[in-house]
Amino acid sequence: MSFNHAGDNHCGPAGPDCEKMIFLGKLPDMDPWELVPGAGRASTILAGASFGSQADPLSRQLVEVSAVDLDQDGIIRTNGPFGFLAEPIRHDADGDGNIASYKVDSTFVVKNTAVTFTNPDGSQETLVLPVRIMQDTAGNTFLMPPPKGASLQEVEALTTRPIVSVSFPAGAGNYELDYHGIFTDRHCFPCFVRGTLIETEQGPRPVEELTPGMLVVTSDNGLQPVRWIGSRVLGSKALDASPNLRPIRIRAGALGKGLPLRNLVVSPQHRVLVRSRIALKMFGTPEVLVAAKQLLQIEGIDIADDLPAVEYFHFLFDQHEIVLSEGAETESLHTGPEALKSVGRQAQAEIFALFPELRDRPEDEAPAGARVLASGRMGRKLAVRHAQHRKTLVQ
Repeated sequence: MSFNHAGDNHCGPAGPDCEKMIFLGKLPDMDPWELVPGAGRASTILAGASFGSQADPLSRQLVEVSAVDLDQDGIIRTNGPFGFLAEPIRHDADGDGNIASYKVDSTFVVKNTAVTFTNPDGSQETLVLPVRIMQDTAGNTFLMPPPKGASLQEVEALTTRPIVSVSFPAGAGNYELDYHGIFTDRHCFPCFVRGTLIETEQGPRPVEELTPGMLVVTSDNGLQPVRWIGSRVLGSKALDASPNLRPIRIRAGALGKGLPLRNLVVSPQHRVLVRSRIALKMFGTPEVLVAAKQLLQIEGIDIADDLPAVEYFHFLFDQHEIVLSEGAETESLHTGPEALKSVGRQAQAEIFALFPELRDRPEDEAPAGARVLASGRMGRKLAVRHAQHRKTLVQ
């Protein structure tokens, strides 16, 4: 079982004029004097302010902001003294489902900002960096990803790990206000948005919060304790070198019956439960487990090639189980030979310590699956038949 941090937020542009920004909230107007260039009240409003926390990290606040560069000069300009240069932006930062149009009121750089990140091992680290801020004409305020040409330290720090929080410095000298818009040629914030929800005894919990011993709801055996959980980070270089490892995004409702409830991002080999009459005809049973990468014929299931990096989570029970992830039935880690190879040497050692019988198991001997495990060829054939007959995977 391999869940990406990304949850339902994809990184980078959904189109040539779209990107993700981190929403800080609706704040007082930092540029009240339109005839005077720059956000003159930025240091007054932001000095000493902090946004985000471990319980509610900023990486969960990614909002898609679209803009049109009308004059194609590479900058989405602010409204300026009279507003005639402003180019529109659109977003749904308040989450009410309505995408509204705004103008950029001010943009500026804040130096010496304390930015806290989550490292791949779960630890946190704080660096002091410049960050770039945008506020629109309604007060919606965003942390922007760095543009091309930003320092290597800024780019690596802000685009390779999930951001937990930012704390702004005091002192007007830290606020560079002469910054006249949004550069369209930008890097991307990582979509390590923690939040793939797994159904547990305590209700839905983000996958990264699962711990050994926690009771998780299974389809067959009720509440079962997690025996082991691990994760593996794949950066942009690893994904470029091995594109077959890129995650699969299953969009909300793509499986049928409204499932998953939110976008679900999984590793290519992560198996999803298919329940249909077509499965019954092909396999002699209505329920089979099929690797996500074999389901790309289905509308709404695609390779998430917009993600610059991913972190896959894996967790084990005493036996192979089916769990609820974003409401959809998917598998726990199956301890077959190929799955064990995929988790890395350290994770293998940890699993062998818990299940020593796996170490000496013949490679051609795999444990029983919670359902029939469709081969690659049969899984693709199953998807093609569902697509041809316009049938959902979950009926």
